[in-house]
Amino acid sequence: MKIYYNSIKLLVASMLIATNFSCSSDDDQVITTPNEVIAPDTYVFERQGESTVSYGGQTARLDMAASLFGKLNDENVDGASLLQMFEDGTGFTAEDGASQDQIDAINALNSSGKKLGNKTAAYGDASVQPKIAGFLTEYAENVSTNFNVDAGVGVSGSHTGSGGRTVRINEKGMELNQVFAKSLIGALVMDQVAYGYLSEVKIGDDVDNDASALGAGEYTTMEHHFDEGLGYVYGQESDITTASTPQGNGILFNKYLKKVNESEEPGLATEIYDAFKLGRAAIVASNSEVRDEQAEIVKTKMSRVILHKAAHYLRGAAEAKAATDVDYADYFHGLSEGYGFILSLQFTYDADGMNYFSHSEVETMLSTLESGNGFWDRTPSELDDMAAQIEAKL
Repeated sequence: MKIYYNSIKLLVASMLIATNFSCSSDDDQVITTPNEVIAPDTYVFERQGESTVSYGGQTARLDMAASLFGKLNDENVDGASLLQMFEDGTGFTAEDGASQDQIDAINALNSSGKKLGNKTAAYGDASVQPKIAGFLTEYAENVSTNFNVDAGVGVSGSHTGSGGRTVRINEKGMELNQVFAKSLIGALVMDQVAYGYLSEVKIGDDVDNDASALGAGEYTTMEHHFDEGLGYVYGQESDITTASTPQGNGILFNKYLKKVNESEEPGLATEIYDAFKLGRAAIVASNSEVRDEQAEIVKTKMSRVILHKAAHYLRGAAEAKAATDVDYADYFHGLSEGYGFILSLQFTYDADGMNYFSHSEVETMLSTLESGNGFWDRTPSELDDMAAQIEAKL
């Protein structure tokens, strides 16, 4: 009888384990055991047959950034209007000749209730957000007003290089649309993912993750926070299920994830996507250890994109400046991208949970690039030395 009784106890214990750790039919993408979380093939999570993944607010902000980027190449732009778009999330207008779908998309942005300004450098130094907003007003006041002026040392305006590229630059040679966009890769995307949505404050054990009373398509607070982090990376992908090979849609992080994945670090995109999938599966399974491990992978691997591209554009600008016949349009364009990626370095995240470069270190590099006549004065050796400083972190 004792042997029989012990057998019954083992059977009951096994049934309890199966009940507590196996997936219900509501979350049938994830198969779990007490020690294991298995990610789905793609980032698809459902409850009672309806998707629980939602990141529309992140897509809206990425679309806002793209719209503002386009305005920073126009003539006679109004600075107050640019700040309204950035800080209030309204005032966006469709381009001449836009289709009805494009007009509808712009109208949706204006009524979304989302904005960029309050999400830019939200976890960073307080000086960064106004600095980025300043790129907008500087373009309106100093560049778009000189749209038809030939740019030169100390003179803002337009410059067309020997290769046919035309850039709109300030008096220091900075192409502000590139500076603005690349700065947001760190100050918006990386900041929100690493220090916001994938932080302990947003996905730690104290955050609500009780799905017991949820209905079809409803999500826990923790699940939603994790999805919002993902949205800053893939929010403009047309198909999230294929994002292990990103399309590179948009102008921010996803575009350069694709570039780095195809050149400097093949396979990086898959590592990031797989970590997002497994981390989300761990949240469904209430496995905090796996969740936190995967969040760390996302944050450290995403940081490598910024490190790679900051060094890449500095090296490219050095090469362009060293040419016998310098194409200044290409040089200014590339160094402006580098400047924005350098600004973004302060929002990276290393294995110790720190940024690879502090705010003060970044400001020192940016001040060096702007010193004197700015980009006009920079030498190839200066730019190569700065690139080597960044590459040492890879």
